[in-house]
Amino acid sequence: MPTKVTIGPDRILHVNGKPFFPIGARHMPVGATHRYLKKVGFNCFRWMAVGGDGMTLPVTPLPKDLGGLMVYPYIYTHGDLSRDVPVRKRGLTALVKNMRNHPALLCYEQRNEPAYTWRDYARAQSPAEGMIAGSKVIRELDPHHPIRVGHLVSNLTSTLRKYNPAVDIIGCNPYVLLVPGQRLFVGCRQDGKLVDCQDQTLSAVGELTTKMMRVAEGRPVWMQIQGMANEDWFSVVHTPENKNSCRFEHTRLIPSRWQFRFMTYNAIVRGATALEFALNRTDVNEPAWIGIREVIGELRDLHDVLASPTWRGSMRLDYKELGVSDWTGVETLVKLRRGRPWILAANTQFDPFEATFSNLPPAIGTKVTVWGEDRTIQIQRGKFTDYFKPYEVHVYEPGN
Repeated sequence: MPTKVTIGPDRILHVNGKPFFPIGARHMPVGATHRYLKKVGFNCFRWMAVGGDGMTLPVTPLPKDLGGLMVYPYIYTHGDLSRDVPVRKRGLTALVKNMRNHPALLCYEQRNEPAYTWRDYARAQSPAEGMIAGSKVIRELDPHHPIRVGHLVSNLTSTLRKYNPAVDIIGCNPYVLLVPGQRLFVGCRQDGKLVDCQDQTLSAVGELTTKMMRVAEGRPVWMQIQGMANEDWFSVVHTPENKNSCRFEHTRLIPSRWQFRFMTYNAIVRGATALEFALNRTDVNEPAWIGIREVIGELRDLHDVLASPTWRGSMRLDYKELGVSDWTGVETLVKLRRGRPWILAANTQFDPFEATFSNLPPAIGTKVTVWGEDRTIQIQRGKFTDYFKPYEVHVYEPGN
């Protein structure tokens, strides 16, 4: 049975009428299978439908057994009809006709980071006009599945908005884990910084989510989360000065569970209604995978909460004086699961906070359970207090 995917209230995707929060694998980890990813907690994955030359279609056959995952094909340059129009349009038409009735189709992915310029600031990878023309073809052939795009961590808001008519879902690809001595790679600034926002910490993920919310103009925001080492983007194609080199193991750093979990919730609290995880060359047999697997499993277990409506009220947070500044402090999001408020809270700073929550949402009850931490906090006189380590996340389940 073909799927029908729509965008519902609160910018939440609906698959055949049911709310759906995408937990996507952008890359197949080394040693993994689709069935294994489903078991871990992913519910969708990106399929490389077009080869690196932009013409080969498909680059790899779509597996018959997707292991229960939904799929979103990446159409690469076939969605940009600014050049090679006859060839690309034929390929795009064939792809959409082949996929539109697939029982696991979630959406289509347009050209990744189209406005990006790598060492050539005069020309974007794909012009907005070409992508708008390509998306028009997709929509005419398949009006029942949305189109998404992932932007790089650069460019003006006004520049990125030019691509909005081509897509229904906006995203961004932040890789914020900077390692001392790290080499330049594709996507890195020439000054060695990884993002161009003033916040150069892990919280840059949240800042870029906020930027994408401005870019999106009401569209859903689908953020990419780093679950790989930046060194694993090493490629002599993009950095020919390194052609006689190799991958540097001493600067190959994958986010820890703590970092990975914070970046995940930082994006959600700032407004992301879907997540995609960058896992290029990440191996399921290396220690870092344990933390990644645990966080993905947590998202799976919280899926129905994440896909629920958002409370529009505003809580108040007051902090105990610990000798640190409250720049952005602890940020929160409240989701109403069957009318009961779940509070997602993330400390966005590299200092600790003791926060008192008040002006709580209705139906919170007399206590909250800190989900996954095996502890309960009593609500007294409409308030409760909790302690946050740097970049710590707490999820509060409503009590009785």
